[in-house]
Order: sequence, then structure tokens, then C-alpha cells
Amino acid sequence: MENRATGQSGHEPPPADPLSREEFHSRCRAALEGWAPDYSLGPLSEHAWRVRDRNRTMNLTRIVEPEEMARKHIIDSLAALPLFQGAGEGVFEHVLDLGTGAGFPGLSLALALPHLQVTLLDSTRKKVDFLQSVVDDFGIGSRVRCVWSRFEDHIRPNRRRYDAVLARAVGPVERILGWTTNRWFGPTILWKGPAVDDELKAVSGLLWKREMMVAVDEAYSVPGDDTVRRLLLLDTRKS
Repeated sequence: MENRATGQSGHEPPPADPLSREEFHSRCRAALEGWAPDYSLGPLSEHAWRVRDRNRTMNLTRIVEPEEMARKHIIDSLAALPLFQGAGEGVFEHVLDLGTGAGFPGLSLALALPHLQVTLLDSTRKKVDFLQSVVDDFGIGSRVRCVWSRFEDHIRPNRRRYDAVLARAVGPVERILGWTTNRWFGPTILWKGPAVDDELKAVSGLLWKREMMVAVDEAYSVPGDDTVRRLLLLDTRKS
């Protein structure tokens, strides 16, 4: 649509990014060092750069500075690395990232763990298309799938292919359990904040009814932030 006052189109391209790709990479990689495998620093920072770049025309994240993206998106996502390394390797081989959004945590974990197969699931087509372009350019399409669907619709015919479901920044525990209903009783890995104790109290009866338990509850923090976060693994109770 043309603006009658200026004669210009109403769909002008966004202004040039004041931060160059090279500077973004340098600052993001520096913030990630010691928190991610060395071989993954380049791909992780490139993913973050593409999120920042696409964010100028699509709402993907409010966090766009390289250090903040490294800490609050990537390092936060990689808090789950211990669950996938050592004893976890071979247990969690194919995971589903529920409501992946910009690709955190699923794509971050896939880039840090070359053995991991990940399905990035989101109900917003534009986000899935964006992630598909990243996956294609990175050449990891053989082990990372991008799927446009609601979780409730996707999980019923596909639940046997996943070893775990990942859920980060998609709402309280009660909402997540409401989505899964009777279609997914397997391991669910949650990234939670300080309010998680109240959330767990609210679903204690439901967890008991589904014969599930909190199998892992690990406190963690990200650099530059005093907030104590929690990584939870909900799983079936063992007989």
C-alpha cells in the first residue's frame, strides 16, 4: 500500500542492521566459550545471527544482542547437555521440541550434539519455514526435521518415534500436561523458572494419576543472571 503523503510504499525494507555479521559472530562466540563444544560455536552463533536478522521482519524474540542471545537462549538451551551426554547418550536419540519458535532449545542441542535427531515442531508456518531454511543451509536435514503442526495432532501417530519431548518457554506445567493428555506419557524435559514449585504443586494429582514423577530436578543458572532456573525431567514411575 502506498502512503499518499510521501508516495512511498507501506512495506519498506527494515533499516540496515547497525551490527555486522562478523562483529555479531565474534561477540556471540566469545560469550559461548566454555559453555558449548568448540566445534559448535560457529553454527550456534550463525543460528543466533539468522534469528536476529529475521527478527527485523518476523516476531521471533525480544532478545537480539549477541551476548544476551548467547546467555539467555543458547546457554540456557544447553543446560540440558548433561542429560544427553554420558549415560544419556543412546537413551535420548530422537527428541521432539514442542513449540520450538526460533529453534531454542532443539536446534541448539542438535548443533552441540552430532548424534542427536531432533524434530522442531511449531504451529506457526512462518517460523517452521525459517527454521527449514537454516537446517537446509547447515546441511543437517538428515537428522533435523522441521514440522508445521500442533503438538496434539502430531504426537498421536508419531509418539513411538520419540525418546523425549522438550518444552522450553511454552507455558506452565499444567498447560503442557493438558496438551499431552493420553497421547504422551514418556520423558518430558522442561526448562523452568523460580515459579516451578507452585506449578508442580498444582499438577501433583495429575502426575500421580498418570503414574509420572519428577525424575530429575537440577538447579542451574546462566552467566550474568542471578535467577535460579530449574531443569526438570518428568518420566513414568518405575515399578
